[in-house]
Amino acid sequence: MLNEISMTVRPGAATALIGRNGSGKSTLLSILAGLLKLSSGELKWHNQGITAGYAPEAFPGLKLAAEEYLHAMGRIAGLPEREARSRVSSLLQRFGLDAFRSRPMEGYSKGMLQKVNLIQSVLIRPQLLLLDEPMSGLDLPAQDTLIALLQELKQEGTALIFSVHEPQIIEALGDEVIVLQEGQVIRTIRGPEHLRSAPAMNIICTGLPEAAQQAVKSLSGVYEMQPVPERSGTACIGLTADQKMSDICLQQILSAGGSVVEVKPLGGLSDLAEWMDPKKQIGSGSR
Repeated sequence: MLNEISMTVRPGAATALIGRNGSGKSTLLSILAGLLKLSSGELKWHNQGITAGYAPEAFPGLKLAAEEYLHAMGRIAGLPEREARSRVSSLLQRFGLDAFRSRPMEGYSKGMLQKVNLIQSVLIRPQLLLLDEPMSGLDLPAQDTLIALLQELKQEGTALIFSVHEPQIIEALGDEVIVLQEGQVIRTIRGPEHLRSAPAMNIICTGLPEAAQQAVKSLSGVYEMQPVPERSGTACIGLTADQKMSDICLQQILSAGGSVVEVKPLGGLSDLAEWMDPKKQIGSGSR
């Protein structure tokens, strides 16, 4: 279940979704792909004719040969026959599957299936590309191939949204990182400069009046402020601020009658590593 998710997808921008298992990443991607309907809220498209590609986390080992399946996917997408065959052949070679193109996929390894999964998602060079754990099962050369391909698509104007556990893909592509926990956004980092290891502080507080929240949010050096999951049944607000501004933020919170629950130093992607660890699970949200 997702709660109060708000995001804007722009051409040529890459958004990484991170969070422990059960945080809601796959649910959000499925909604954006049109596979799940919203129970509330609104999904707006500025361009109704947008082309989209989607690679789910799990891809079945079909009895079809990879070449046969991909040609069929190209026809479904409306690609001319010659163009579809050319793109399929090029991508199979690029991902090192050319020698296996005629073999049934039911005999493929997990990594080989993932390559076919990724190829089908980019056949039409989509305007929006949704990837659920795209690095899963890939060896290092294939990971490098994928990152290079995504960089090309991004330069062409494709908007990328992907769930991920590997920091290297964020470092190579990310313009924005959204941290999910139990179906809620608990932190958003925008801009490459904020993904570096610049000293910053994360402050969680309670009891801060709305007017005081806006005053703190408007302070220079405050990157973001938003609701975070409750602590001991109490509603909380989380904010990320430049380390040099943290004392001023704390003073303003306390003088406005708020209570400070937690103060934690942050350090760019290294600090986000705990949210990219698939072995750590919390909460009961859907993944």
